[in-house]
Amino acid sequence: MIDITMTRILCMEDDPGLALLVQRNLQRKGYVIDVAVDGEEGLKMVENNHYELLLVDYNMPFCGGIDVIHALSQKGLSIPVIMVTGQGNEEVAVEALKMGAADYLVKDMELKYLELLPVVIDRAIHQQQLVKERKQMIEAVRESEERYRRVVELSPEGIAIHVEGKFVFINPAGMKFLGIMKQEQIIGKPFSAFVHPDFRELADERTRLMEKEGDAPWIEGKFVRLDGTEFDVETAGVAFSYGGKAAIQIIFRDTTEEKAVKERLKQLALYDTLTGLPNRSLFFDRMGQLLVLAKRNQYVLALLYMDLDHFKHINDTLGHEVGDLLLAEAGKRMKGCTRGADTVARMGGDEFIGICGRITAAGDAAVVAQKIVAALSEPFLLKGQVCSVGASIGISVYPNDGDDVETLLHKADTAMYHVKALERGGYRFYSELAQT
Repeated sequence: MIDITMTRILCMEDDPGLALLVQRNLQRKGYVIDVAVDGEEGLKMVENNHYELLLVDYNMPFCGGIDVIHALSQKGLSIPVIMVTGQGNEEVAVEALKMGAADYLVKDMELKYLELLPVVIDRAIHQQQLVKERKQMIEAVRESEERYRRVVELSPEGIAIHVEGKFVFINPAGMKFLGIMKQEQIIGKPFSAFVHPDFRELADERTRLMEKEGDAPWIEGKFVRLDGTEFDVETAGVAFSYGGKAAIQIIFRDTTEEKAVKERLKQLALYDTLTGLPNRSLFFDRMGQLLVLAKRNQYVLALLYMDLDHFKHINDTLGHEVGDLLLAEAGKRMKGCTRGADTVARMGGDEFIGICGRITAAGDAAVVAQKIVAALSEPFLLKGQVCSVGASIGISVYPNDGDDVETLLHKADTAMYHVKALERGGYRFYSELAQT
């Protein structure tokens, strides 16, 4: 358990307002937080103070996030670094991880990533502690086999030894991970029996690698507990001599919770937290891909820009809680009117957008629009309140209305506002505007 009251963090962020939000959010959790306005100032503070972790913004003047990681490496400092990037900079985050960053976070427009900061920070610090423990373990082996055994038994990671493919030792942490109460339940049993069938071939390859080269690096996999339940793991191994026989030592840890956090981070970066629909970032990514396919295969593609009628009145009179429930339910109804291959995304507020890819004619988009208008015209029962809204939909079509995302989006938006101005809902194609 990490004692956060003793955890001192340096946040390098050139946006004063955002830096203050981060500082206050983490101080409420009990962390000690210092702030630097850029990487250059942050590196000077690192030289004069002790920090357990650095929270570094990628895009800063006078020494950005990548420069900070490079400078720390040159100085031989091994302080965990969490890189904070903006949406669309995932490649930068991957580069940071390759350079030694402990983890990364993607800023979202609603700043929901602040809620995940403590989880990611604790994980990075825990990983750093594990690295130190591994070094201590290696030093213990060199000093004394008995001391090594004590460290192994106290290790939070599972450690097991197998000779000729059968277990001869497992530490308490390993027993807990595998759901074993007594060593007798595993000693003498095949190591492969606790490896998920999908990963047994890989496990055999790594055993041969260790026998040939001495060790195998950390890799993701899946183990099976004694009761048959599965769990995700990270494993590493080394070949050595045990009781005068060639043996393999396996180190493993349960990563199920960690993978869940990563999935949550992905959801936060690409999906709207209120409706669960794709957000603007994922919309532009999918639209770009579908447009490439449409050009290559001469498909027709349609954009439906959708705005809820009378939503502001409901939100103002019945409250934001009802308004949020209405948006979530409206998103479900819109999604239910489209094909599985189509996309419905929330652009923000009460505006949504649909992508109808691989349609045969523009009229197919009209059919979808009619379904959505009909679905949203049905009353909503929310918190005991009956609410009624409508939908104004503008439609643009590739290739007739444009051949790039920005043009198609602008024309669908223009058509939607034309419908909105008539104050009667429904839908309209952009191409029809020129005819009126």
